[in-house]
Amino acid sequence: MAISNNVVRYNNGLNGVALRTFSPVDMDLFWSICSKMKRKQSNQEIFSFAEIREISKYSQRGTEIFATDVIQMADKLGGMAFYFEDEHTWERLNLFQRFLVDKDKETLTVKVNEQFEFILNSIGTNFTRFELENMTKLKSSYSKELYRQLMAHRDISTKKGAWFVRVEDFRELLAVPNSFRMTNIDKRIFEVAKEEFLKSDKNGIQIFSSFKVEKVKARSGNKISSFKIYFEESKIDRVPLINWLES
Repeated sequence: MAISNNVVRYNNGLNGVALRTFSPVDMDLFWSICSKMKRKQSNQEIFSFAEIREISKYSQRGTEIFATDVIQMADKLGGMAFYFEDEHTWERLNLFQRFLVDKDKETLTVKVNEQFEFILNSIGTNFTRFELENMTKLKSSYSKELYRQLMAHRDISTKKGAWFVRVEDFRELLAVPNSFRMTNIDKRIFEVAKEEFLKSDKNGIQIFSSFKVEKVKARSGNKISSFKIYFEESKIDRVPLINWLES
């Protein structure tokens, strides 16, 4: 069984940015655009509404509705801050330098910020890579955010992975409200994600063949201090074959 090869690939630094206000539709549009901007450096690129609709699996009808959804996503993205800091400098950046929606031509013009182009263009080992089709299959925003975090901890050769994360870091990275107790995290995040990850689509394809969460208690008391999340990708063929280092 084969799936499409639209791939999202970015520097792991982006995993520290929670898409706090993004709806599932926003996330699908955002990652679709990131997929199209992969290896484009800081060049300005023009995409048709049709191609973004297709790869994002956008289901609403009407050009005006689509344009409105893209603009709303871009507004949310523009309000987000991407920070980089070392012992000498601190910098705040926006991912896209230009983001133009042309309703008449039905096109989207995008240019990555030159100071930020390494996020979508750098080659090396410090990156996250996932199939866009898997992201668009997921319905829950928590499942989508959990999926990309897990894919940063995947072993390329075995297709297995494990993410060991403190509860407070998990809450921050997935933008979990402070009001969520552990029972809420179980029911609203882990149970929903497990169902979505293990569900077979119409072609019999699962995103993961296994998914398990272990809770680790603090050394004193019964409070949960961290999660150990284990997963394994389904073993399926992807055609055409591509070099993962170049994708």
